[in-house]
Amino acid sequence: MRLNITARHIEVPDQLKELLESKVQKLEQYGHKLLSLHAILGREHYLYTAELTLAIKGATLVGTAKEKRDLLTCVEGALHKLKEQLCRHEEKRMEKLRRLSRQKPFIPI
Repeated sequence: MRLNITARHIEVPDQLKELLESKVQKLEQYGHKLLSLHAILGREHYLYTAELTLAIKGATLVGTAKEKRDLLTCVEGALHKLKEQLCRHEEKRMEKLRRLSRQKPFIPI
């Protein structure tokens, strides 16, 4: 999986990069092939922002968060939103497979 980090008006510590890599690796347990993650981390005056764009097979998911406190909680909030979207996407995919398996096959006469 490819990981791109873009920083706007801040320096991203190596600890945060390693944390982001480890958290994203945990997202693979939801059954998807993760293609790439683009993280845009920024600071405007006192407000930290994190925008994470996750590309998976068949979809692109975006998680954003704005926090006043620090960059770490902002990144964790965006990761939490991505995890929820990934779970919903997996549920929809599984429901579609179940629906297709219940249908009777079409046999032309």
